[in-house]
Amino acid sequence: MNSPLETLFQSVSGPHWSAGAELMSLLLFARANTLWRSKGMRSTPLAMLMIRSAISVTLVCTLTWAQGVALPGWGTWTPVQLATVLLGMFGGWGLLLFATSLSQLPSRLVFFGGTVHLFFGAAMGFFVLGEEIGPVRGMVLALLLTAQIVLWWKDRQTWLAMPRVQRWIPFVIGFIWGMYYPSIGVVQSQLGVWNTIVLTEYGVFLTLLGAFAVQIRSQWTGFTQGVHYRQMGEQAVLSLLGQSFSALCIAWGGVVLHSILTNFSVIINVSAFRLRFGERIDWRYMGFFVAYGLLMVLMTYAD
Repeated sequence: MNSPLETLFQSVSGPHWSAGAELMSLLLFARANTLWRSKGMRSTPLAMLMIRSAISVTLVCTLTWAQGVALPGWGTWTPVQLATVLLGMFGGWGLLLFATSLSQLPSRLVFFGGTVHLFFGAAMGFFVLGEEIGPVRGMVLALLLTAQIVLWWKDRQTWLAMPRVQRWIPFVIGFIWGMYYPSIGVVQSQLGVWNTIVLTEYGVFLTLLGAFAVQIRSQWTGFTQGVHYRQMGEQAVLSLLGQSFSALCIAWGGVVLHSILTNFSVIINVSAFRLRFGERIDWRYMGFFVAYGLLMVLMTYAD
């Protein structure tokens, strides 16, 4: 039986609804992402992430029960449900790398590396899901890839000055998100939007629990500070809402459209970090991001 939320989700569709959903997601995540700069993320990041994930799982379970439907996986498990939990565990690694990178690195570098999400997402949508890209979108993808390589080359000293592991993490994050969200599109077509959210949150929790358990002695003090629960509680609520709107974007408009629209997040997030932390804006990157946004519009509506 569908939950009331699932029935509501299925009542509308179309690219304009999809674009509106992703805009809401981007705005919610812009605020949520600034919380990864909280003081506790420098001293006990795994404890902070564990708190966030525990609150998220509690929220989705409570909302499921409040709708009068059973939790997915409660009692029996199907192969697609198990695969969705594993997908959530994969996404959990993306969250772990993303959150810790934002706590340490300039936001423009983290988000710039994450723009490779577009290429992996578009490839997944085209080759796996059979979605159309078309000549205009293909041309724009090539232009964006060229622009990204040129910008990285011009600023290569900045990247090479970073520790070896850190310089590649933003691109790994982009790869993970590029594989994760298209896969969400596959499983939620079978499970529904809400059940997919619940099952992936199970997986995220398991990944973060494992990471925390390995470092439990050094991270335990993060659980003793009340401010961490307030900060991560806010982060959990905003992220769940943002994730829900992203899932609706995929359900209503497809994976390729989501991969396109989500790249507007770079402009919004870099601006949010500038307003919140006074972080310096590198106009070479911002010019690239603005051009990115304009080309996204072309890709969305030209084909």
